[in-house]
Amino acid sequence: MAGLVMHGGEKQFALHTSGPQLRRAIRLRVARSGDYQQIVDAETKPTTYSWTGLGFRYPIASTRGDLDVIARAGARLWRVLGLTADDALLSALPVAATTEHIALQYAALAAGTPALFPGDDIDDIVATARLAPPTALAVATSSATDVVNALGAASALSRVTTVLLVGAPTADERSGVVRALRDAGTTNAAVLAVHAPAGARVMWGECRESQGVTGLHTYPDLEVVQTVDPETGDDASASSGGELVLTQLGMRGSALLRWRTADLVEQVTSESCPACGRTSPRVTRLRREALVIGTDVGRSLDLRVLAGALAGRSEITDWRVVLGGRLRDGRGQIVVHLQTAADPGDAAVGAAADLRAVGSRLPTQLVAATAEELNALGGTPLTARVLERG
Repeated sequence: MAGLVMHGGEKQFALHTSGPQLRRAIRLRVARSGDYQQIVDAETKPTTYSWTGLGFRYPIASTRGDLDVIARAGARLWRVLGLTADDALLSALPVAATTEHIALQYAALAAGTPALFPGDDIDDIVATARLAPPTALAVATSSATDVVNALGAASALSRVTTVLLVGAPTADERSGVVRALRDAGTTNAAVLAVHAPAGARVMWGECRESQGVTGLHTYPDLEVVQTVDPETGDDASASSGGELVLTQLGMRGSALLRWRTADLVEQVTSESCPACGRTSPRVTRLRREALVIGTDVGRSLDLRVLAGALAGRSEITDWRVVLGGRLRDGRGQIVVHLQTAADPGDAAVGAAADLRAVGSRLPTQLVAATAEELNALGGTPLTARVLERG
């Protein structure tokens, strides 16, 4: 990742900065050379790093200019969410150098919204809410129901009108939070998703008017949002969905071009939002981290690596990956079913060698199968060749 951090100087600043900014810098160069150098450094020198990533964690560098962009994007996010300077934000996210935490901080700062960041300890969250009752609550989707239940038991939800679920919630996660709010007597709060894909530096949000139905609004001037085939990485039609890839625009710290996020989406649409009328591209039916799964031993398995290794072997004509629990004890397993015209044993050994080389981990089983047996495999399709079983 260090190779993706850009190292610019005065020449790169002059080539790539905006016209108004460049003219201002030139005037300062004549009058106050020290101020001119500060402007150049703010646009070209990385100063801040945030951590992101799924299969492995990696840092993303930002310049002072990038942080200004993040703040302005946060102010726009606040308008999409229907929040104002009159709101008070309580964040239940871990206090760490992550994209989500930094994006919330700068959004509140740019919008003039009072915000408290006590961390993710429930006792601290409840104590903070009692001290300064919030109108907006930001909480990770994985712990949202527990946090809302704790705040409800402490009678600390009386002023809450917006709950931000950080991380693109599933239908069950969203409905769980709605039930917890209802049980606490809070029935008029909007439950909206905000999400920062792996590698992103800004967060997307659902518009308040849609109540979470029309998808996440993106920033067409800050990023190009596309989809690729999740198994091969080839271009996919935006209307057909696939794996989300990002290209960031105007960011000077780290260069991320067509960055694969491991999120699966139904489509990327540029049609006007039927709820709020905005014409910014929207991402619909996003499944966060779908292509990087956790294992029983606490490690991660990147299904893109698995699919790439299988697709790269010429003797394997077709294959299926089945994710699910074993019948006897429910423990998670990953079974690869292979169809090959060559010797099945040789094909399995070759595939296993490739998987170990690129993924450092083997699936639970590799099984030779016929075309009929592959087509008969049951499960919910995650991709064309990856199936999930309950």
